[in-house]
Amino acid sequence: IWPRHIRDQFFSGGACWRVGAPWALSPAMMSLPGRTILRVAVRAPRTPALQVQLGRAGFASVSPALQKKVDGFRRDIETHLPKDGKQVVFATAWLATDNVFVALMRDHFPSVLSGMHLVAIDTMHLFPETLVCARHVQEKYGKQALWKMPQGVSTREEFEAKYGDCEDMDTADFDFVSKVEPFQRALQECQKDILITGRRMDQAAQRITLDVWEDGKRTLNPMASFSWGDIIAYADAHGVPVNRGHNFAYRCDAPIEATKRHLPDLPWKTVDLGKPFWQASEAELKGSPPAAVTYVFKSFGDTHTTVPVEPHESERAGRFVRQAKTECGIHTRTTSAGAPHGGALVDLLVKDPAAAKALVASTVKTIELNERQACDVFCLVNGAFSPLTGFMDETAYNAVVTGMRLPEKQLFGLPVTLDFESVDGLKEGDKVLLRWAGKDVAVLEASSIYRPNKVVEAKEVYGTSSLEHPTVHSLIAEQGQYYVGGRVHGISSPEFKYPVQTPTEVRGTLPEGRDVVAFQNRNPIHRAHFELLKCAQRDVKDSTLLVHPTCGPTQPGDIDGVVRIDTYEALRKETEQEYPMFRWAYLPYSMKMAGPREAIQHMIIRKNYGATHFIIGRDMAGTKSTVTGDDFYGAYDAQETGKKHSAELGVTVTHYENMVYVGEDGYVEESEAKKQGKKVVKLSGTEFRRRLRGGEEIPEWFA
Repeated sequence: IWPRHIRDQFFSGGACWRVGAPWALSPAMMSLPGRTILRVAVRAPRTPALQVQLGRAGFASVSPALQKKVDGFRRDIETHLPKDGKQVVFATAWLATDNVFVALMRDHFPSVLSGMHLVAIDTMHLFPETLVCARHVQEKYGKQALWKMPQGVSTREEFEAKYGDCEDMDTADFDFVSKVEPFQRALQECQKDILITGRRMDQAAQRITLDVWEDGKRTLNPMASFSWGDIIAYADAHGVPVNRGHNFAYRCDAPIEATKRHLPDLPWKTVDLGKPFWQASEAELKGSPPAAVTYVFKSFGDTHTTVPVEPHESERAGRFVRQAKTECGIHTRTTSAGAPHGGALVDLLVKDPAAAKALVASTVKTIELNERQACDVFCLVNGAFSPLTGFMDETAYNAVVTGMRLPEKQLFGLPVTLDFESVDGLKEGDKVLLRWAGKDVAVLEASSIYRPNKVVEAKEVYGTSSLEHPTVHSLIAEQGQYYVGGRVHGISSPEFKYPVQTPTEVRGTLPEGRDVVAFQNRNPIHRAHFELLKCAQRDVKDSTLLVHPTCGPTQPGDIDGVVRIDTYEALRKETEQEYPMFRWAYLPYSMKMAGPREAIQHMIIRKNYGATHFIIGRDMAGTKSTVTGDDFYGAYDAQETGKKHSAELGVTVTHYENMVYVGEDGYVEESEAKKQGKKVVKLSGTEFRRRLRGGEEIPEWFA
């Protein structure tokens, strides 16, 4: 019953004990009728405190401190999981923590384990030892996993033929194809309600505040309080299968960069210790003569992104090498229709008045926001920009500008930055008070102060550095030359001259279980728009139509936001009886006219507002040269970009042609009008604005 490494240390035949360095042994004998129990407290420099009990009945237990965590685990499972385990999914990578979870469930909640789903993803790039470990766990605990693979492949060769070599693929593409998409298929098949992870707080800095229960995500992290020492102690005491790759030591004469440790033919000696490295002494690890550096595998992911580390380093230190991210896409990018981007709706408003007052008092500088900046603050503090928790720091900014992704590889269309003309007297760590319309609205923790390369930003984000693009002109000629990034604490939600709604407020109006089709527009609504809305709501069966125009600043020459919203309000009142399935809400967002990339930004925002579908029309978020009048983007570039990323975002793109007026037959799609040879009656946006400003009549068919 005892783990071999403990048995070998203490027993040398019968009742002969081996006592001495590095072990400190304290036996205490107790006699009970029919049995003898020996309680032994074991302490070694390389092994966490471990207490085992041995009796003729044959069982092992753990230290009081670890037992307290096991008790907490049991309470968490009883509190959050259904007794039959239905619609519960545990995502396993067959790591030591994952396997201990399965062992705990088999020991304490066998019926829950039997009813729940154990989901495993074979990326086609796993270590062979991982697959062996998976077989052992499934056999020992009598729980078969639901395995998923990348779409349409079953071997490494088929993967490379369809998707390419992993070394040549974009890391975000590999992540999505090999993990996120298969996992989303599994969740759908399991009809997932609750997701369980094996994440722990001691694994990395970004997990240090990991909650056991994440209500917004309906995610349970029952191993959150366990440490690496707890995991290996429990695994040793209970014979939990672990990856045989833990048995190897890699001895070398000098350190090797982590980014090179995946390469073949490295100058190290590979030694099979015959047991997991944590059971070996320092001398066993280093060998004779002692190696200058010894590496071991503490975790296992894909072969090309996982490397051995020094024994004292974190498990995560060896994961995702050569990549900016530190989390598997299963945790950061898995999504479902209607779920917020990143899994949970961000809420940055400080609820405690005393805490808000203290934050304001701690600021060293005050900034009066313009309307563009105030719109960004609204979207940040209320979760429209989820998963962002503040203005982007330099790392996140560069990642989004050049790759349209956050450092953890979540898709994000445009950078969200706060520009300053001068940062004199401001240093990293300072707090800045943000004010709008005479009110304190937020406090910014200035964690990153940097001077961006705006030419690069313009070329990457807008596809041009030409000042003929109205937003590029504003970026270069009007906005501040410095950006300050950091977490934002909401003091009060910014208010505007028009009514606005938060994601939480809008979600509260949406019927449960129905698809939500969102419509975005920066212009006053006219008849063709409304005909399109009716088509969209009809085409997506039993759906709710969310009319969600932007009402913040746009480009020069556009109609004022207050006037634009008046047109929507007039139409809402006129049609609410006939179209009760429509919902109307207004978004304070400053249009960037960034074409395809802005379409992605709008999809993310509407996803956070609860949308499952998003309408992308012709030339969405497009603009023309202020000199030549030429378009900067193709008519359908935004649609194609939206469709490309639709599955990853969990938002279906619904796209329609322009609706045109053909006289007595009313409105039809433009291609249908051409097909039937119908004469199209048009009123351009330019002519429409001219008539408005001149007080001229607007045709009934248009308005």
